[in-house]
Amino acid sequence: MLTKYLTTLSVITALIFTAVGCGSSMVIQNVDYSQPIESVLAPDADQMIHDQRFAIKFSIAKVLEREGMQTVDEVRLIRNRAGFYFLTAQGFNNVYVFEPGERELKKKEIIEISSEGIGDPAFNQRDRYIELVDRATGQTYNLDQTGRR
Repeated sequence: MLTKYLTTLSVITALIFTAVGCGSSMVIQNVDYSQPIESVLAPDADQMIHDQRFAIKFSIAKVLEREGMQTVDEVRLIRNRAGFYFLTAQGFNNVYVFEPGERELKKKEIIEISSEGIGDPAFNQRDRYIELVDRATGQTYNLDQTGRR
């Protein structure tokens, strides 16, 4: 009887340790996802942009539709420390912030910059925010995934 009890206890203990060992996960914290330099990308005929340097490819058709535009010569894309993508182009009224997911970019925020359109945009990576410079007007904006700072 004692042998049966010890065998059962050993099996239960082994199962508990196995379950605990399999369920544990490794977490790496303080990851900096930022791209230090913006990407300037020309859309193809299907409104797809492809940044080979940072291995991302997606369609900007919905963004162009939202901006009321048919096409643009180039878009500007940068990623902040938290992993959000910021996208804009000359003539856009807004900066679009996207959260990456599994095979998708989900709109996180649309940040209105100018009702007249951005003249000559450029992104810069700053410590905890993305700086948007409109080189046509000299205006600068500090942005994060929640909007203007």
